[in-house]
Amino acid sequence: MPSLVGLLSVDLGDDLGFGEAGLGAAVSAFWLVTAIAAPLAGRWVDVHGWPVGARLGALLTAASLAACALLVDSWAALLVVLAVSGLGYAFCSPTSNLLVVAVVPVRRQASVLGFKQTAPPLLMAAAGATLPALALVHGWRWSVALGLLLPAAVLVGVRRLLATGVPVRKVRSTARASASPVPDRAPAAPLRALPVVVAAGLGTLSVATITGFAVFTLVSVDVAPVRAAGIVAVGSLFAVLARIAAGRYLDSRPVEDLAPVLVVMGLAVVALAMVAAGTFGDTASAVGAWSGLVVAGVVLSLVTAWTWPALLLLMVVRRSHGPGAASGLLQLGSGVGSAVGPVGFGLLSGSGNRGWAWLVMTAATLLAMVLVARAGRAPRETASAEG
Repeated sequence: MPSLVGLLSVDLGDDLGFGEAGLGAAVSAFWLVTAIAAPLAGRWVDVHGWPVGARLGALLTAASLAACALLVDSWAALLVVLAVSGLGYAFCSPTSNLLVVAVVPVRRQASVLGFKQTAPPLLMAAAGATLPALALVHGWRWSVALGLLLPAAVLVGVRRLLATGVPVRKVRSTARASASPVPDRAPAAPLRALPVVVAAGLGTLSVATITGFAVFTLVSVDVAPVRAAGIVAVGSLFAVLARIAAGRYLDSRPVEDLAPVLVVMGLAVVALAMVAAGTFGDTASAVGAWSGLVVAGVVLSLVTAWTWPALLLLMVVRRSHGPGAASGLLQLGSGVGSAVGPVGFGLLSGSGNRGWAWLVMTAATLLAMVLVARAGRAPRETASAEG
């Protein structure tokens, strides 16, 4: 839902009367609800099975899309609809991870999880290539209504999977032996988990910002709205390929190896810095000469900032006893970061400091990279201290 709103932000803003600050607050409402609900939803899905979680998520998402297309007539109404859709996503994310761990052999789990994680950028690419143009001709409500095809497809898919005899849930006590290549060990210490959760929150500041504000930023450097949406679509397609390749690569690497995550996070830092530099330069020169740097930075940011959270999720899920609960915990950090990021970016950008807003996103990703590196070292340091 935030991706859809971000792609249609120009049309929605003109019709409902809000700017970048309003967009940031509305997108933040989605992620705040997701952050609060995801840990509980993940544990609930672990207990009750993925079909119930998938159906609940699909129905809540469908209700939100329908309400947006038919009833939303103000910014406040859009905010409420996005908040409800955040509850649906809180069920969808851990449910999909539990399904993969329940039915896919260990040697292929990273590849399948990586392929699953291509859904957001792939849908973003398809939507960016079609929906803004559709909105230009028929209005944004028809574009939103078209999104109802997705929850409908989920409901059909659940029914077909159950008909094939796919397991409904993964028993907690056997999850480690059947779903993880890592030998049984003591539960992770809180100091090990905390940096990862905080890093997920800091890192997804940039993810949510790119999703919601890429089009606005590109338009601000004299890129036409439809062309800007097309650029986002291209970047999203590259992100699809990157996530697939990352999943296949991780299947050949030890679970504890954090190097792939750190490399991609480093590239994300560079990409976000490019957007910030291009935005500052364009503002200073006032001739649009820096727009190429912004375009390149946005594309690279879509690839890297959408790939490293997927890599981190793969590692967390493969190590966990309860995939749904682990996904929900990580989603807590991601949700808080995604809630704070857009509203903070919107306020900075709305006050005429868009370049500084992108620079803050750059610094947040850099700090997240440091925390992930520390989280990878924490178990060895702790064990050494205890010995």
